[in-house]
Amino acid sequence: MRADLSAVYGHAPIWAQHLLCSAEGLRLRRLRFPARFDARLRAVRERSGWTPAQIAADRLARLRALLVHACARVPYWRDAMTKAGLVPERIAHVDELEALAICTKDTIIREGPRMHASELPHGHALRAIELNTSGTTGAGMHLRASMDAVHEQWAVCWRYRMWHGLAPGTWCGQLGGRVIVPPSQQVPPFHRINWPGRQVLLSSYHLGTTTAEAYIEVLHARGVPWIHGYPSMVATLADAIVERGAQLPAIRWVTVASESLTAAARERIRRAFGLEPREHYAQSEGVANISECPAGRLHIDEDFSVVELIPHGRDHDGVPVYRVIGTSLENYHQPFIRYDTGDLVRLASGCDCGLPGRVIAAIDGRQEDMLVLPSGALVGRADHIFKSFESIREAQIRQGRGGDISILVVPREQWGAGDEQRLRDACSARLGGDLAVTISLVPAIARESSGKLRLVVREGSR
Repeated sequence: MRADLSAVYGHAPIWAQHLLCSAEGLRLRRLRFPARFDARLRAVRERSGWTPAQIAADRLARLRALLVHACARVPYWRDAMTKAGLVPERIAHVDELEALAICTKDTIIREGPRMHASELPHGHALRAIELNTSGTTGAGMHLRASMDAVHEQWAVCWRYRMWHGLAPGTWCGQLGGRVIVPPSQQVPPFHRINWPGRQVLLSSYHLGTTTAEAYIEVLHARGVPWIHGYPSMVATLADAIVERGAQLPAIRWVTVASESLTAAARERIRRAFGLEPREHYAQSEGVANISECPAGRLHIDEDFSVVELIPHGRDHDGVPVYRVIGTSLENYHQPFIRYDTGDLVRLASGCDCGLPGRVIAAIDGRQEDMLVLPSGALVGRADHIFKSFESIREAQIRQGRGGDISILVVPREQWGAGDEQRLRDACSARLGGDLAVTISLVPAIARESSGKLRLVVREGSR
């Protein structure tokens, strides 16, 4: 929620919070789905029927145009392409991108304005939006996204949803990362309504054994047909439904995003709702999309971006894993070229659904333990705490059996005296003020055997 709304939101009465959520929902709807969005969505859906050769030709043409622009108008990429001897106008295959070094979050933060375009080509939307992201490492980053890139990403997302029978305008019960209900509120309702967005916004910071009944009741009373959210939170809700023997017959779709959907979480959701959850992978940087098809396989959306899969060793079963490196084709304000998402995938042999795209067996993205609040509520996706902190290179939250948490921070050079208090305030805003928080600055944080950094580690959870 924007700062001008957030400043008063927490102290407003519940009826006013409903109105403020709806005001924000109206703003986002206008931002993401302008009048011309339907035409873009139709074009994106038509590409599902394209041959691999058609997709490759279109992708190459769009890549070449983006690189020509980046070389001419983005200082960092001008220097990088000159050094690599890459002439964008002459690119004949996406593999030629390999002449450029892989770009990381550290690169983006270090170079700052040198990553931004000085002007835009004729015909491109002049407006951009500012976004924050933290990703799998807890490192915050600010970025600019062209409106064309935002609309393209939402069109690809809705294409995937429409594969499964969902239609824009369907009412949705959403378990996301925003603070919808103030942490200090300990009694129902634990939801707020976004009428323009047709969303029942469910708090991810209050869901626990003693509060789950309120979540089930509002979903049942409103006949919500669609649940969407983080897999960890949807699975927690699913457990509560099974434990109570509750029935939610109106639910026809469950979609998940922003975390990896494990086999165990998929089974918990399936048991509660009697249907298959559908998974979608994306990120704020807009460099790679992966969508689950009606046959239950994950396809790279090859028409959305250029996705490179770089070998990254093998997992504990000896299966090859690959780093996801992506290049956005629509973000002309801040081109992301050969950007390392920090995520890993395993490949699958193929799919008979007829849809294009390389098939992914599993995504090793955000797999975290859940924090337990003093109220008993379980919280996933704690990375939102770090989104505004470009002074943090990496972070990890650890929770002991007693419930207190410690945060390990690998600081950047710009870490200052006030950042520790800002981090405490961010924890309090999302998790409440009842948790004791210890913050320690460290030179490095241990990785998993896969090379991934777990953002949240809770003692005794595995």
